[in-house]
Amino acid sequence: MIRKHSFRGVMAGFATSALALAVSAQAFAGTVTSDGADIVIKTKGGLEVATTDKAFSFKLSGKLQWDATNFDGLMAADQNDPFDDTFNTYIRRGEFGLEGTAYSDWDWGLRLSYDETDDTSVDRAFIAYTGLDFGTFTVGRFGVDYGLEGTTSSSWITAIERPFMYDLLHGDEDTQFGVNFKHSGDNYGLMAQVATYEDSDNNNNYESDDNDELYGYTLRAHWAPYLNGTDVVHLAANYHDSSSDDDRARARTRMGIRSDNDFRLTLGDVRVADKDSEWLLESGVQFGSLRAQAEYFQRSIAGENLVGVDSDVDMSGYTAQVSYMFGAARGYKGSDGKWDKPTDMKGTWEVFARYENSEVDSDATAIPGNLGLAGVVAADTGDEFNASAMVVGVNYFATPAVRVSLNYIDYEVDNIDTVAVVGGNDKNEDDGKAIVGRLQYVF
Repeated sequence: MIRKHSFRGVMAGFATSALALAVSAQAFAGTVTSDGADIVIKTKGGLEVATTDKAFSFKLSGKLQWDATNFDGLMAADQNDPFDDTFNTYIRRGEFGLEGTAYSDWDWGLRLSYDETDDTSVDRAFIAYTGLDFGTFTVGRFGVDYGLEGTTSSSWITAIERPFMYDLLHGDEDTQFGVNFKHSGDNYGLMAQVATYEDSDNNNNYESDDNDELYGYTLRAHWAPYLNGTDVVHLAANYHDSSSDDDRARARTRMGIRSDNDFRLTLGDVRVADKDSEWLLESGVQFGSLRAQAEYFQRSIAGENLVGVDSDVDMSGYTAQVSYMFGAARGYKGSDGKWDKPTDMKGTWEVFARYENSEVDSDATAIPGNLGLAGVVAADTGDEFNASAMVVGVNYFATPAVRVSLNYIDYEVDNIDTVAVVGGNDKNEDDGKAIVGRLQYVF
């Protein structure tokens, strides 16, 4: 009898075997060199194989994040008992990737990824040419450097989730297919990108009237005028134009709270957008164990509703954060303009506090009849929405592979009609709280 094996089954078996290999490899730290000093195998922190001249290499990496969330209020409006305490557990991220170098100047990467809202998919598949003195070209599907928190890996961002203002941006979205150019030095970088993206429902590419894929444009420039070890002053600016052509564009947010239902507030909905552009400013400083950062954005969507009436949405917002790490500091990559893993991860503690505020000014024609759920409506369609949140938390880096985090979130959204009824009996709420915990393993 001939046995047939599905692609998913084969990949699942391969991923399981590779994960077991990586985990077991960590138990045998050190470097092994083959006879002839030809190949070096590194097993500390995962598995990496490279020739001594670095012309060829590959590295196995992965990430697992388990989250538990207890929340109430507005973001629990869609639960069986609306607005009441809700407890969810889920895999926030599961990633398995390979990356490497071939013939000295060609880098490549491939990654399988899973989160609680999507099936397993290939979210990284790229080739980069590094042989030019003035910069690197990358082609394929990849994540874009956009914003200080957006550029920093999800493994090493300070809070469990990035600020909710990133929900209101589009420039930080991963590409479906793109071409990226980056020129960088020890303390600066310039990036330009042209790429296609998924639509607002994460289904298909934006398409123009003549069926061609639409390409958005992204720019980023960062500079560290002071950089001495981990002491740094960081500045950056970003710009993104979605190049809309009668596409749908929405202002939606989870308020930093993920759930099994993935409920999101929709504060603006332009059904036929012909303009969608935004810019984002970054700043950050770190001296010793003390770190602070702030980001500010503006986004403008212009277009019409389905019956041809003008329908615009203007957004702006900021986030400010301060943190302190006991006995260590955050790493900083000057050529990428982003925070990195702590300098010490052997029982290291970090505490932080973050405040964020965003305004969404939607025309009455851009405010949907419900803000993501029947009964959740605007109090005044002539007024703007103001969303704010206070987040405090603690991180514990038990080992270079294991991180445990606990966050507390207190949030509020103005201009929600608290007289309206949801689910037949429950009056709407415009605020709420959440406690989120995470266990992370990376290799």
